[in-house]
Amino acid sequence: MTADFLEAALPHPMRFPDGSVSRGLVYLNQVIDHPNIEIGDFTYASSFEPPDDWAVRLAPYTCAGAPERLVIGRFCQIADRVRIITAPANHPMAGVSTYPFAIFDHARVGDYIDQISGLPDTVIGHDVWIGDGATILPGARIGSGVIIGADCACHRRIGARRCRGA
Repeated sequence: MTADFLEAALPHPMRFPDGSVSRGLVYLNQVIDHPNIEIGDFTYASSFEPPDDWAVRLAPYTCAGAPERLVIGRFCQIADRVRIITAPANHPMAGVSTYPFAIFDHARVGDYIDQISGLPDTVIGHDVWIGDGATILPGARIGSGVIIGADCACHRRIGARRCRGA
């Protein structure tokens, strides 16, 4: 079975009946080029106020060269205001303070990375629907077919074909 309307190479796959392109809906793997983010075909995000940089909007703490990755499967649907918080958002907790002093001192930033290393990748399976305003926390493992409700915060593991509400 072929679906002529599905074209994975289009950054903006949705067209209105008059033929104009919806700029608020994008195939993420066509608009995000980031070494720590892997996104399957046909996964889209939508926004009422489309950003210039979808990687920063969706996963603002994902830094190139950070020790962990963000992996999102195929055919996922990501609503407006979703945030995926990855491990670099964590603060070190081994010292006398959780203040991240090292990020302000380039000579010591390696110490900071060492302290937050070893945290797991954040993985979102295939065909996951993430509702408006949901937050995915560092290291979450979300199974295929999961539905995450609006404004829900998700952490840890969510098995396949489950619903998670706020």
